Amino acid sequence: MALFERAHRVGGRLWSVPMGEGPHGGEGPHADLGAMRLHSGLRQVLDVVGEAGLTGDLVPFDFGRPENPTHVRGVTLRQRDLTDTARIPYHLAGGERGLGPGDLVLRAADALVPGFTALRRRHHEALERGDTERAARCATAFRTRRGRATVAGRPLRWTTYADALRAVLGAEAVALLHDTGGYDVVYSRENAAEQLGILFRTPPDAAYLTLRRGMQSLPLALRDRFTAAGGTLRLGHRLLRVDRAGPHHDRAPSATAPGAARRPRYCLTFALEDPEGRATGTYAHVHAHTVVLALPQGPLLRLDADGVPFTPRLRADLAAVEAVPAQKLFLLYRTAWWGALGMTRGRATTDLPLRQLWYGGTCPPPGPARDDGPALLLAAYPSGPATKTWEAAREPGTDPTDPGRDLVGWTQRLLARMHGLPRLEDPLAVRLQDWGLPPHDGAWHVWRPGHDPDEIAPRVRRPLPGEAVYIVSDCWTPDPGSIEGAVACAETVLREHLGCGRPSSS
Repeated sequence: MALFERAHRVGGRLWSVPMGEGPHGGEGPHADLGAMRLHSGLRQVLDVVGEAGLTGDLVPFDFGRPENPTHVRGVTLRQRDLTDTARIPYHLAGGERGLGPGDLVLRAADALVPGFTALRRRHHEALERGDTERAARCATAFRTRRGRATVAGRPLRWTTYADALRAVLGAEAVALLHDTGGYDVVYSRENAAEQLGILFRTPPDAAYLTLRRGMQSLPLALRDRFTAAGGTLRLGHRLLRVDRAGPHHDRAPSATAPGAARRPRYCLTFALEDPEGRATGTYAHVHAHTVVLALPQGPLLRLDADGVPFTPRLRADLAAVEAVPAQKLFLLYRTAWWGALGMTRGRATTDLPLRQLWYGGTCPPPGPARDDGPALLLAAYPSGPATKTWEAAREPGTDPTDPGRDLVGWTQRLLARMHGLPRLEDPLAVRLQDWGLPPHDGAWHVWRPGHDPDEIAPRVRRPLPGEAVYIVSDCWTPDPGSIEGAVACAETVLREHLGCGRPSSS
């Protein structure tokens, strides 16, 4: 068995990089450039974390804290103030007054799918008790009610989440959700039915977690188990096409196990790339009996269209989701200047171009907590249309990981404005990740209106009946953009098509 990876690292959109050293030369903080958290309801992922031997590395992930700021419409509030109608700069309608962003979302969900909040609570209470039958009944009731839901006479599934919110909430409430939530929901084109599905599957009181040395430590641990079991790893291999192998390939190099008697069914063509992603001019042909394409939408669509497994139906199914751009800018400071303002960890939000920031980065530094030494800040996390401002501000032709002096200075001024400070000291180090730049097309994906993952996902997993070519990806699952979606898709392909049960954790 062989694993071919285009990059010269393993992890895809799980990518953790160290940012400087800790006190006295110890291990410093890690910046999660991609996915950065799990929650307690993601049982399949947590099982994999345990099988990888990383349960002991799980640490709390601070999401929102009541003392953290929200800076909107020129006013800086604490998150605990967002239910105070006298303080927030939004004029909410009567029934919406006194509701914070989370309660406004639930109010909208109950208006769109009657009984949503109660069904969701009963579903997760049943899961906690181990009552899977009751949990399944609650989930079925939710899907039935969601299937009957309409917005302005149109099925909920054919409605964008933004339009669904506008249909049941006042304009000021929608603006509050957009400005304080960190994500551009006003411009969201995602399928409203699927967004409510994600909310339904998230426990009401979810405990958020991360890995102490970053989320990439999970695929790295799985890589080590794979190679220790005899698997082969090839880095710097960009897949160009998959073809059916002819009789003349009987003696060709194969990715199947040594001594295997089966004749290869497929020929895979790779272009080799250097660590900077540049073509080396060298190509490799590998032959295999079974092919699993663990690729998101963009790389799949860039494979040669006349190869396996492309059909018009597959192309239409792949287009049922769209990529969402996102960027992260991390700044490493000499000290945690935000501590003097009453913040320690967790998220702050704003309608400024920064949109979201995380004090202390996204995972605690390894070792005991300290007040001294370098401190990491996820200083900006724009996504969706908010990324266009950052794209315009960045100098063309520069290193994509280095935002440049001007962009860092602009970020510093925005941070100072948000926190009421005259200026900030210069950072010791910076790191930018733009998930809209090649070889990536976006940070995650969302379902377009009118599409149903229950119908599309099985077709994508095995595009050609009778062929041993499968697609494993989070993109075409009910949880696109999540580690849970990727794990669930892989488990389904292994169980339904390859006859493999869950591996032993020993």
